[in-house]
Amino acid sequence: MELSIIPLFFFRMKQTCNSSHPSNNEKDFIVHCSLFIVHFFRMKNFILGCFILLSALPLQAQQAKVWSLQECIDYANEHNLEIQMRQLNISKQEVALNTAQNRRLPNLTAGASQSFSFGRSAGYDNIYQNRNTSTSQWSAATSVPLFTGFMITNEIAANKLDLMAVAAELEKVQQDMEINITSMYLQILYSKEILDISKIRTALSREQLDRTKKLFESGYASEAQIYEVEAQIANDEMSVVQAASDLQMAILTLTQALELPSPEGFDVVEPDDALDFILVRQPHAIYESALTTRASIRAEELRLKSNEKYIKIAQGSFYPTLSFGAGYGNNYYSISDFETPSFSNQLKNNRNEYFGLNLQIPVFNRYATRNNVKTAQMNLQLQELQLENTKKTLYKEIQQAYYNALTSGEKYKSAEAAYVSAEKSFGYMKEKLDNGRATPFEYNDSKTSMTRALSNRTQAKYDFILRKKILQFYERQ
Repeated sequence: MELSIIPLFFFRMKQTCNSSHPSNNEKDFIVHCSLFIVHFFRMKNFILGCFILLSALPLQAQQAKVWSLQECIDYANEHNLEIQMRQLNISKQEVALNTAQNRRLPNLTAGASQSFSFGRSAGYDNIYQNRNTSTSQWSAATSVPLFTGFMITNEIAANKLDLMAVAAELEKVQQDMEINITSMYLQILYSKEILDISKIRTALSREQLDRTKKLFESGYASEAQIYEVEAQIANDEMSVVQAASDLQMAILTLTQALELPSPEGFDVVEPDDALDFILVRQPHAIYESALTTRASIRAEELRLKSNEKYIKIAQGSFYPTLSFGAGYGNNYYSISDFETPSFSNQLKNNRNEYFGLNLQIPVFNRYATRNNVKTAQMNLQLQELQLENTKKTLYKEIQQAYYNALTSGEKYKSAEAAYVSAEKSFGYMKEKLDNGRATPFEYNDSKTSMTRALSNRTQAKYDFILRKKILQFYERQ
């Protein structure tokens, strides 16, 4: 398109120069060409810039995404590295279970050898002669375990329980991560509101500055008061910068937990759930249901059952073992200066076949089996204590979550009442200042009290939401 415009332009420029001022045709032509080139490249850069801008808009639209809490939790479950490592542990345990199950199968081994001998050796007539001998051998053998003291059966059962325990541990990691993601998510919402409060405080200070300047022009305020308000604005703007920095750090913390490459364009949506201050169930009732639903308890219970199986595996060494075995072997040889039977005849005459039962009875193995049983029993006792400790820890966590939620709810109610009173007081103080019955210092003090009450209410609000959600995690069926 651009190349088609250029010849047409030069043609029209030449006609123009030929039709007017014939004496200065060449000069005018050069001037017009120069102007055209300048405008052409300006237009080209403008079009290119527009193209780049329009191309970048969809990219920015794609990068900016508002995440819900559930989306963050689902994304973390798919991309978190710790969860991926736990999933690999499950795969490893599946391989261990498969290995234990395959111990019931027969094994099969095969072998072959080739040997050569040189030098003097005694023959059938007991006379030593120089002979070269070549021998080829091959064999195959198999064995099937018939009875191993129930060790294979118990090993399979133990590995199944271990696999279920590893899966429960993965679920526990996911539950803990859900709590952490929720805490980080609420921290972003809290930081957003604190930033808005800082902006409101700055806007009120600017209104106060405008009002003070008008009073100064009317002679009802001093120049020092203007400087005081300007200093307050500077402090408020610093608070805005700090609040924005805290918000950015909260976003960075969550995006790092989600394993996102960059926090750019990340934002969260505020849930519209109404605050419910009713705690229906008591800690003991929550604990009783949590014993059957929490993955941490289930994992320790499975480990306990697995340790019981390992005791039986160790005790299995006291029993005799019985196996079935069979094999086949053959060889071929050749001797120099001696008539060697043919290969087919040797295969027929030199073969060796066998099958039979193999019984092994343990008599004395230097107390190794006895000590293995004692070690397995102590591991069982340790696991019983671990399970009891996990249960007590769970009950303490539920108690703390319950009373923290209860206390946070009362704090929020008090903070809400304090904010309502501070807001009304600030409204009266604003009217008094407008009517000249209050000083700027009193106004600034009332404004600070109102914004502090708003900040306290916001903090109490998100603290209660977090405590309530933690309690709901334990109540989940």
